[in-house]
Amino acid sequence: MVHQLFYGLRASEQLELAYVATDHVAGAYDFLEAEKQSPRSSLRYRSAQLWASRLSRPLIRRYHKLVENRTLPARVEKRLLAEAANFLVRGEADFDPHWFDGWDIYHAPHMPFPKAVHEVKHLKKFLTLHDFIPLKNPEYYATRADAFVNGVLGCLIPGNFAFSVSEYTRNDALNFSKIPAENIFVTPLAADAGLFYPEADAAKIAATNRRLGIPQEPYFLSLSAHYPHKNFPHLVRCFGELVESGELTDTNLVVVGPNPGRNSLVREALAKYPRAQSRVVVPGFVRDEDLAAVYSGAVGFLFPSLAEGFGIPPLEAMQCGLPVIASNTTSIPEVVGDAGILLPPTDQDAWCQAMLRVRRDETLRADMHQKSLQRCRLFSWDRFM
Repeated sequence: MVHQLFYGLRASEQLELAYVATDHVAGAYDFLEAEKQSPRSSLRYRSAQLWASRLSRPLIRRYHKLVENRTLPARVEKRLLAEAANFLVRGEADFDPHWFDGWDIYHAPHMPFPKAVHEVKHLKKFLTLHDFIPLKNPEYYATRADAFVNGVLGCLIPGNFAFSVSEYTRNDALNFSKIPAENIFVTPLAADAGLFYPEADAAKIAATNRRLGIPQEPYFLSLSAHYPHKNFPHLVRCFGELVESGELTDTNLVVVGPNPGRNSLVREALAKYPRAQSRVVVPGFVRDEDLAAVYSGAVGFLFPSLAEGFGIPPLEAMQCGLPVIASNTTSIPEVVGDAGILLPPTDQDAWCQAMLRVRRDETLRADMHQKSLQRCRLFSWDRFM
């Protein structure tokens, strides 16, 4: 989203742009330099912030290399790496109020306003709101997000403005804050057209899947996530039930992303369905250039999330022409509309029946393919701007 915002505003030529970074100052500096937009003149930072951010980057890279390693030495190393990186970047959001002299608008695409921004009275301040799940359902998170949520609510006051990615999130903002309704604008997200599109080359799809270890058999596609609200164990139970009963023995479940086996509830679900275990295929993280092929090769996309502020994965799938089966909760119907099959996220029988219908009915898949492509045209980054 931030990249799309950057490119769109720069191309508009209606604004003079300057930038600050609440974290990853070095990353922002290098990005602007690569885009031939001089960071020394357009990015506001202190030399010490840039220096500390550069020192933290190898620590962060090392941390991410170890993220799937659950051994005791790796956990200890990750803890030390995280503490060292946090120590180095502790002052990245310390802004000088004078950085905003002469500027009219401050927009934060995700993070709450730093203290210095609150103190600059002449700025019109905008915050993009993604969701209020940590406030409404803190049980979905291993660590509490009180500081972040309170920071967001502290921005939603009379005199400030907000962009909301969905009507659902806008309503939450109005319920939880005192910001006037006329100060919140709904700006739906979009899917990257360069990454998500119908791949018509069957040979390319087959070659990509072969390289990723995806068997040359029909498959449903889903995304793995460890957050409880993504409801992934429910999906495993539905798929396992269909395989174990003999109703879906010729189809795999391909799970893109981190290994779902790290989730104890997923392991418990798989243990109940031994015949399904070999049919759950985990290629891991897929390169950007392979996404269209992996998506386009699937018979359908499954998204059983309990709560979303927008829900971009089903939109990405629809942009590839995939039939989508998704939850009928929170903001998800705003994205999927009548193009997909919307179901209660905990109704196992309904999900099993929908998966069988999509798998068995070629005419239904063709109809949903067309509806998906039509629906995704309602979302664009131009509209987001």
